[in-house]
Amino acid sequence: MHATPAMAPPSRGLGFVCARAFEASGSTYLRATQLAELAARRIGRVRVRDLSELDDELHDEVLIFNKSCLQPRFLGDVLQRLPSIRSRAVCLADPVDLSISVEALGKFDGVVAASIGQAEHLASRLRGPVFLVHHHVDLRLNAMARECHAARTAYFGELVNTWHVDTLNDFVDFFSVDTTDATAIPWTQHLPFYNVHYCLRRTRSIDGFKPATKLFLAASLGAPAVIERANDEARRLLPADYPYFAESTELAEACRVLRRVTETFGKDDWQYASAAMSAIDCYRPERILASIESMMQILDRRG
Repeated sequence: MHATPAMAPPSRGLGFVCARAFEASGSTYLRATQLAELAARRIGRVRVRDLSELDDELHDEVLIFNKSCLQPRFLGDVLQRLPSIRSRAVCLADPVDLSISVEALGKFDGVVAASIGQAEHLASRLRGPVFLVHHHVDLRLNAMARECHAARTAYFGELVNTWHVDTLNDFVDFFSVDTTDATAIPWTQHLPFYNVHYCLRRTRSIDGFKPATKLFLAASLGAPAVIERANDEARRLLPADYPYFAESTELAEACRVLRRVTETFGKDDWQYASAAMSAIDCYRPERILASIESMMQILDRRG
């Protein structure tokens, strides 16, 4: 049996472009700084560029414009400069969860999507290519949940993004995560002590397509997640009979599911949920690398 041949290295270099004002934010630190670190394992020329560096020595490079560059305060200038930059490099937009018009994205050579729903939505509306590169889990996290003798549930994230923070203290411990400074991660010290992740999401008007970052974090730690069935990414990544889906984000329904988690700890539902979470692998570094390599190969063939 022959091994699958490795892909030829891409002929172009890869650059992640970000706005220095947002360099510590989660979407920049993870989706530019860390993604560049990850890509460098397979691609020879990888660098992170600030917006101010785009006039320097650009030649035959793929540039991924991070969400930070697409913020309203920078987008106008980026779009104005884009025709000149595109004459020297392939320019892709990576909006992550930023709500941005299809018209603006259409001015790029293509788009990098961070979620399945976003990829499908944009592929049906843009003429250029859309590349799905799932959001990875912070490369600094490697702790698995410690063995517990009961279900212990926690929420990790911005408190404004979830439901029932003040009423679920009997079921859930809530840990606030400052996504404006991803270089500091004190909340991660608590991760090993919880074996269930509460992931009910409060949708806000500013939200675009949300990657399944909390689901991926739970999966990486081997922890079942409590998440609403209406969550588009969760519905695509978990089986329809996943036992810890909430049918709504109402308090009574959240309590029902959390009680079920407690009552079924270690039993068939728990084992099934754990196996379903373990089957999610699209966030793993090797899968992310494969997606980036495939993207670069496709762009090479397009010339």
